[in-house]
Amino acid sequence: AHLYYIYTNPRELLTMDPGQTIFAVYEFAKEYLKAGYTTIRDCGSPHNSAVAVRDAIKAEIIDGPRIITSGLIITPTETGNKSYENLYHEADGAEEIRKAVRHELKLENDFIKLMVTGAFLNERGEPGLQIMTFEELKVAVESARIKETYVCAHCHSAEGIKSAIRAGARTIEHAVFIDEEAIEMLKNSTETYIVATGAITLDCLKEDNTTISANALEKSKLYEQKEKECIHNAYKAGLKIGFGSDLNLVSFKETPGYEFIARKDYYGFEDKDILLQATKYSAEIAGLDHITGTVKVGKYADLIVVDGNPDEDIYTMKKPILNVFKEGKQII
Repeated sequence: AHLYYIYTNPRELLTMDPGQTIFAVYEFAKEYLKAGYTTIRDCGSPHNSAVAVRDAIKAEIIDGPRIITSGLIITPTETGNKSYENLYHEADGAEEIRKAVRHELKLENDFIKLMVTGAFLNERGEPGLQIMTFEELKVAVESARIKETYVCAHCHSAEGIKSAIRAGARTIEHAVFIDEEAIEMLKNSTETYIVATGAITLDCLKEDNTTISANALEKSKLYEQKEKECIHNAYKAGLKIGFGSDLNLVSFKETPGYEFIARKDYYGFEDKDILLQATKYSAEIAGLDHITGTVKVGKYADLIVVDGNPDEDIYTMKKPILNVFKEGKQII
């Protein structure tokens, strides 16, 4: 998720000062917890806001989900960066990338996020274009590993995905154009996984979504079928897939269970597998399976109560969550 992403219009996001951003992160984090998400991986928010909220939750000053943070997204200088310019830490070449990684970790972020390819929502960005070199990727991974953490890589193109796998990135975000070669590489890997994000694609494809630019809508329509086929192929190959979203707060609240339904209706996943992706698999991918992700003696009592059997009917997740427990404490 991007916890600061409370507005649907990127221009409004650009005007938020540090104080407003922190409260935005807190507001969205609370909504995630109410929806049953006890752990959130924030893959980019400005002003180190997610760190501030994470630490306040840890100190029990406020209630919220467990948060792990990446800080600013490290990106090469690239067309479209101005769309979310306060979200990016621009760096070019191996040494600038190394310094950027060290800077974001100095700010006490938990992991590193990279822009390896272009993006759908970046105005005039090209999602199928790899924008970060393998050398830059490798240096970022090495710099993160020294600090005993990892890199998550925004990747759409097949070549970008393969470069990230070869460099040793922990997660491939979106993976929209993943091909058979990349799927085989992942089947043989014990350190790299994909995190699909179906709900944001469905949101971008809404004809009445006035907050999505004409450019983003055009790209989403152009690659709609390709994304469905590529992600479904990765799933049918047996890849362990993480649970992502990228939704803004408005869409998140308007469409409960959006990502669950996207994986069923758009990607063609089976109900039980979707639940595993949202719990066990994501905990393993994030390196948190020793404390959460499954119900087991010695782990946190992170539990939700729903009205129905989502392993048999995933549409149950569209209903209001009845109860949420985080570490044994009842939230709702």
